[in-house]
Amino acid sequence: MKDVIYLDLKTTDGTKLFIRPERFLEVKKELIDFLKGERHLCTKVFAKTVMFSHELKANNQIEGYGDDVEIIKKVIARAKDIHDKDKRQRILNLYHGYNYILRTKEINPDTLKKLYSILSKDLLEPRDLARMGEYYRTAPVYILKHGRLDIEPDQGVIATDIDKYMEDYFKILNTEVDGDITDEYIKSQILHYYFVYIHPYFDVNGRTSRTLSMWYLINKKSYPYIIFNRGISFKDSEYTKVIEDVRKFHDLSYFIDYMLSTVKVELEKEYVMQLEANLASDKLTGTDYQTLLYFLTMRGCKSVLDFVNMYNRFNDKKKAQEVYETMIVPLLDKKVLDIERPTKKNMFDDSSNVVLTLRNTDEIPKDKVKRLVL
Repeated sequence: MKDVIYLDLKTTDGTKLFIRPERFLEVKKELIDFLKGERHLCTKVFAKTVMFSHELKANNQIEGYGDDVEIIKKVIARAKDIHDKDKRQRILNLYHGYNYILRTKEINPDTLKKLYSILSKDLLEPRDLARMGEYYRTAPVYILKHGRLDIEPDQGVIATDIDKYMEDYFKILNTEVDGDITDEYIKSQILHYYFVYIHPYFDVNGRTSRTLSMWYLINKKSYPYIIFNRGISFKDSEYTKVIEDVRKFHDLSYFIDYMLSTVKVELEKEYVMQLEANLASDKLTGTDYQTLLYFLTMRGCKSVLDFVNMYNRFNDKKKAQEVYETMIVPLLDKKVLDIERPTKKNMFDDSSNVVLTLRNTDEIPKDKVKRLVL
């Protein structure tokens, strides 16, 4: 194996991006071993299920929008019932964008243009719309770091050079991979990073880059890896930092290692969630899966109040009692969660806060979920 592999993808100073495969070889092997025998994760049914629930939420969540999965379901079912126009539009745009990539095979400048028009519908400023060329922006774009105005922003490539950079992008996209679905995932994340680097639009670049990567994965039948947005949404500060590191050092290994490790954790969670669903006393709902996902993502003490804090980090805020009654109680009733002990605090009124645990922990193979704290 080569120590360093240079890619036909240039940065603005003319330097080629490169990867060091040794850096992420171990986690790559772990992923390959993990997926052996997990047929349900390697199907289009699994991919579509996660796309229209947690992945749709996560793709917007990375941009700072905390739309609950139940709200997403309501928008998809009856959009006119949601009065927040911006919320409704960004959810519908991703929903229609996901349907587009599921039914469209070829990825080229024209189909990408169509995808972007779907994802950005009614979300762009009139000034930006007026400065769009046939395919890409015709003026500079400024990318804030962590949303801060006091730090010099990054810039996408010079507008007059975008066509050239995107031509290189599509050449890489259309080059066949000599490997398995994990190698296809690695390539999808190279594409993910480089699209963000180019920043060909004024807005909605992040959602477009991640949806484009999903599109590539669907075409290559790399279905388990569709789940990558979900992992980013829980560690978005690390996501931003690793993108900055690649921009600085030109070493894509940072990003690939991060994305492999992130998706590994999410697949471990998915494994546990499916196991718990099989052992539950009743069928789990979409909200039940969201509760399990957050519970498995938590670190340290897992009390109800800790869970409420976790929920409110990633969703429009709710009071502790509502979160407890709508999310925790159903999984206690279905014998998925159990109460381990009370704490000295109250979670609401005079109800004691309690520490929660998975009821069926003994059924989970510890060698299968190495990266989860259970």
